[in-house]
Amino acid sequence: MSPELIISALVRLNELLESKYHEQKQKKKKFKQLQMMLIVLSSSIALVLFVIYHASPIQMLFILFAFNFLFFIGFKPRSRYGEKNVKAMMAKVIALQIKLQKFLGDEQVSFDGVSCSQEEGWICDKWGLYRDDERIDYSEVLYHKDIKGLYLQALRGRR
Repeated sequence: MSPELIISALVRLNELLESKYHEQKQKKKKFKQLQMMLIVLSSSIALVLFVIYHASPIQMLFILFAFNFLFFIGFKPRSRYGEKNVKAMMAKVIALQIKLQKFLGDEQVSFDGVSCSQEEGWICDKWGLYRDDERIDYSEVLYHKDIKGLYLQALRGRR
């Protein structure tokens, strides 16, 4: 696999990471809307119990707290694609792109602490460089569980 294809896959990987971030942002927005609806619904139920059945204020607070707390625990969207994490992952991918571009320009580049260049006979594949019986990985970032699937998807060219 040529370094140009890997660089284009890394560009697609950044696009996929950004789309995952926007997807997560939409899920959080929907969750907040549902939470507001639940607050209105549970407060109306608590008021009805207070007015019609003369429930105590402690029972009203318990209903408000229990409904909202259980909803929060059960339905809060959880993901590692928050803004801070995505920016950190994208920065690492961009740094890897820069190294690969330098490698294409026949410059000496260091992957995993080993210096290499195309002049020395290093050959690219999707996970790293190899020659004879030596192997160097591009970066441990690509093996991270949150990125690995997206990287493989970017290599296939799907969106």
